[in-house]
Amino acid sequence: MTGRPRLSKPAAVAAPPGRDLVLQEIRRCLENIYTLAGEDARNEKAAGGTAWRPRSIKKLAEEALSLLGRLSCSRTVEGAPEKKTPFSISSACVSAAGKTAADKKTFPVTVEIDPSVPALVEGDLSGLEHMLEETIKKTAGAEGEKISLYAVARRNLPEGIEILFSAEAGKKASSFAMTFSDASPGEDSGKEEVPFTVLLAEDNPLSARIIESNLEALGFTVMKASDGRKVLALSEKHRFDLILMDIQMPVMDGLEATRALRRREKGTAGRIPVLAVSASREEEDRKRCIEAGMDGFLPKSSSPGEMAGILSPFLPHKEFNVPGDIAEENPLLAATGGNREAAAEAAGIFLQTAPPLMAEMKRAVAHGDRLLLASHAHRLKGNLVFFGAKKAAGLAQAMEEAAKGGSLEGLPSLLYALISEISLLMAELRKEWLPA
Repeated sequence: MTGRPRLSKPAAVAAPPGRDLVLQEIRRCLENIYTLAGEDARNEKAAGGTAWRPRSIKKLAEEALSLLGRLSCSRTVEGAPEKKTPFSISSACVSAAGKTAADKKTFPVTVEIDPSVPALVEGDLSGLEHMLEETIKKTAGAEGEKISLYAVARRNLPEGIEILFSAEAGKKASSFAMTFSDASPGEDSGKEEVPFTVLLAEDNPLSARIIESNLEALGFTVMKASDGRKVLALSEKHRFDLILMDIQMPVMDGLEATRALRRREKGTAGRIPVLAVSASREEEDRKRCIEAGMDGFLPKSSSPGEMAGILSPFLPHKEFNVPGDIAEENPLLAATGGNREAAAEAAGIFLQTAPPLMAEMKRAVAHGDRLLLASHAHRLKGNLVFFGAKKAAGLAQAMEEAAKGGSLEGLPSLLYALISEISLLMAELRKEWLPA
């Protein structure tokens, strides 16, 4: 009975060479075996005989096994693998993009790294580079077509950080996911927690700035969108832990955007928590938000502490380092958690946007444009809440309700009373927040 020749035991090795050199030698041996086998097959066919060189193949195989033995010796005394060298996902993506683009010489590759990805990670760098190159090549289409390469940290899992890589060009898309260990330097544990990322959908720049400031105070990374379509586009490219959605936005409102997002999530494992952000506290508004697929409700005037209490049930794995209560007499400073820079920016935004907004409201009253008037009154009411201007906010709410109800009676007097209150508020803001 004949069979495969037995291989002798590899010789002992004194000192293991570097891992990369060993892998190169193993590859060389295997390539030689492949070439030798091919040559023998061709020789056998040409000679019409049974030419074969088992001793040569046996020798090469023994060499490969010996090198594998050396590789297995490159372990620590405890038997754990040697610590991998930290590397950045950004540099790996840029390197792969440059290499594949240079090979093809037909398409540009842009790289976008989500802020949720740690600065440094530990893992299989060579495997990552290979997968990135293959993913870009699969996506390459027509000559000159631009390819976008994305990297997003999906979740800080117990076994590591799962990062989703995707490449898109035209109608082509290809993606894969790999798990890494966080190697970013931290103050205490030596590792930096992957930040939780929030998408804030808000078209009102004043509200957006204040909410963004409070989210950052709670340790969130914040990305912003000004309408529902941008929300859907960003949520395709990035993995968010939470979406805060304004109800009234141009192009596509928050309710429609949430319904579209939920339809897209059907058949997938993930569901992103979506909370409505609004100055309204009406029960009817809450009901519409829940019916659209939202999971909760965040008042625009929420302080960082109140915000943490509302968001924590949706992010059970996040530690909220809530800033201490701000005992501020100034409502704007209280709204920003004592952040004077954010408060000054918010005051500047209001001083810049309020006059043209009031002018448009005058024209809406003059032309009987109830829809535009209701929309502007709603926006103004949301802004006034942050400044503690209760009387002005009440007038704006009365105008909004009157415009929605279809009655134009009394709107001119309400408008001029509101303009008077806004003028007083602007004078106070200039005095306190504008540099002398």
